Amino acid sequence: MKIDFKIALFITILISSIKTHAHPGGNMITVGEHVLWSYVSPIDDTQHHACVMIWRPGAEPEILLKSEFAASDYFFYANGSSIYIIEQRYIQSNDTFDIRVLKTRIGEQPIVMWDWFTDRWRIGDGGFFMKSEQEIVFGRYPYVYCLKRGQNPEKFLEFEAPVKRIRAINNNLILLLGDNSCWLANRDGKIIRTWSNLLDVQIKDAPLNRNQIFDADFKDGELLLAYWGNRSFDVFNSKGVRKTLLQIQAPQVPHWVAFYGTEKLLFSSRLDFSGAAPTPNLILYTAHDEKVSVWKK
Repeated sequence: MKIDFKIALFITILISSIKTHAHPGGNMITVGEHVLWSYVSPIDDTQHHACVMIWRPGAEPEILLKSEFAASDYFFYANGSSIYIIEQRYIQSNDTFDIRVLKTRIGEQPIVMWDWFTDRWRIGDGGFFMKSEQEIVFGRYPYVYCLKRGQNPEKFLEFEAPVKRIRAINNNLILLLGDNSCWLANRDGKIIRTWSNLLDVQIKDAPLNRNQIFDADFKDGELLLAYWGNRSFDVFNSKGVRKTLLQIQAPQVPHWVAFYGTEKLLFSSRLDFSGAAPTPNLILYTAHDEKVSVWKK
């Protein structure tokens, strides 16, 4: 690669969103009682072979799927029991990214829906969902685009403020994360709810000087945030009151969040920016404010 892979991969998703050499840019979703997230295997793999991890209560986290390609990543979207997976790989010889789209269900082998093609838009990095099996809607700062199979993307939604990440909420709504705001909208772009001024502008020691919200999820009136800049996991209740669920300390940084029934999943990684491999820490935050360790290395 033309520049150090640790630096290049990390800064790409930090600006578009964040990636590191050993930490994927993927995401975390729930499918029924199961939780899926992207990481690398082995965790200290310097070649960054991505994997899909899966967990449910009463079981240990395990690898569901592993990429055979170095410099790879996985991104997910679930529609009911159907799981759509974007597999991304970096082609060092021509400095490009390729992706393919897989479809699966829990307990089934993935099938290839869209075979490998060159991805100039970094589909998946900013979140995505399948509008149909021939159309992908994805976030790419500062807009939301729709890609029809075999064509070039076109703007799908355009807001008055830039959008850096999207997340499908059930089959009708979209959560859109901006630089300092978050919007809940329908798929026609009508804004249903807005959360503004998400960042504490007084923060001076954000990791890599990036005072930003990394990930967000919404359910039953609550907005759940992974606040990278403050190293915290926060929630807005249905009345708009903000509360910090978990404050973590350096070198831990928040990455992903997801609602899990009445409970909340909080994913962070240990990143010391020295070149050492990141290590994961997934916590289940219960309805009784207990913090249960799911996966920690």
